[in-house]
Amino acid sequence: MKYLSGVAILFFATQAEASWSAFAHVTPYTQEKYKLDVSITPVEDVENKFLIRFKAVEYDFKLAWLIVSADALSEKGQVLRDYIWSASKTEKEILIKSKLMPTGIGGFIPQNMKNKHFYEVELDAEIIKRAYIYIDFPSVVMDGGLYYSVDLGSYLTKFQKINKSLLEKNDAE
Repeated sequence: MKYLSGVAILFFATQAEASWSAFAHVTPYTQEKYKLDVSITPVEDVENKFLIRFKAVEYDFKLAWLIVSADALSEKGQVLRDYIWSASKTEKEILIKSKLMPTGIGGFIPQNMKNKHFYEVELDAEIIKRAYIYIDFPSVVMDGGLYYSVDLGSYLTKFQKINKSLLEKNDAE
């Protein structure tokens, strides 16, 4: 009976892990819900190049990767957990997978700067349309939680819409 109870506990623990884990598709319209604040700003004096910046994840064991695909991925296509965990190609054509390092890591960090690390990436507008910041544990874990895809193309689209309406407003005046 003890053996059967042990097997049942292990089985249900595995099932519980899956139910605790959830995918978070981060866009300008959902970032507040997921407590992320992603900014996109033009790089000064460089046409069609943007700086993407947001606060580094606070959970020590989660990592962030820059993912660039051959074509833009749907929300469902951005669920890259199997790709990240297996370190192998999937049906998606991923061109770049690069682990990101937050700013201020690797050297002396003054006390007043702790917890003020940011991810920063400069990318061309054409690449941003099919680029994502993926945040997750690097391998299987038992505690689950959220894993994120920051859809950089959605931020570029919003930025371009805002600037287009500002330009149209200025032209009308």
